[in-house]
Amino acid sequence: MFGSRQRAVTAATAASTVDAVTTTAAEHPVRARFGRWPHDDDVVHLVLLDHHMVPTHDDVRRWIGQGRSTGARAIRTGALFPPSTPAFIDAGFSVIDTLRLLELDLTPGRSSGRERLRRRSSPAPERLRRRQLDEAAEIDRRSFAAPWSNDAAALGDIVAATPRTRARCIRLDGRMIAFAITGRAGETGYVQRLAVDPSGRRQGVASLLLADAIGWMRRHHVTRVLVNTAIGNEPATSLYRSCGFVERPERLRILERPVDPPQPWPDR
Repeated sequence: MFGSRQRAVTAATAASTVDAVTTTAAEHPVRARFGRWPHDDDVVHLVLLDHHMVPTHDDVRRWIGQGRSTGARAIRTGALFPPSTPAFIDAGFSVIDTLRLLELDLTPGRSSGRERLRRRSSPAPERLRRRQLDEAAEIDRRSFAAPWSNDAAALGDIVAATPRTRARCIRLDGRMIAFAITGRAGETGYVQRLAVDPSGRRQGVASLLLADAIGWMRRHHVTRVLVNTAIGNEPATSLYRSCGFVERPERLRILERPVDPPQPWPDR
């Protein structure tokens, strides 16, 4: 998942830890969202609302205080770009996962036509509705090992994470076997979640869903698409590369810190 960037205003902290929180970093506001980590009520999930955000030590200190007020045992971040990590590392966060970042150039004139070819395949993707998120969450759980799987609430958050979203699924013999949640903000698109049930793999459904998403983004004038995937997930990486994605040099990192005991803060 990715988020939104910074600019100078007065600092304000939300009373609730589940909605947007605004703080100040240098001249720009840094906004983050707190939630519950899927399947683990003792872990707070902290997501920056823009992947360009660079939190200060004061930002991170405030977020740790808010996490402590929830009674959680730990705070875990979403996937962070390299410039966003130093204040977290200084505050005692550790890296618990590292992700590849891939990008697809959708600049007009660069179409390979591969996604259009795949879209002619069947079965056709259909709309993934909110009432079907429990079913999608079961696919997610079977597709990703703990603690990286999502529950229905987390999938709902993913659907709401971007200004424009496309959620599609594929059903076979009346049963959902795969789903994709993608979004766009301005000219940037995001492949936020793509999961195929183990029983439905090697049937081309992941390619079909990805082609559907890329076609939607292209129609809405998106010029680049970002996706991250675990290092070591070669099937996913191969899929994205086959659709024209290119690996970027930077790595994304997910960080975690126990909420207690409080740790000393560097002087800044």
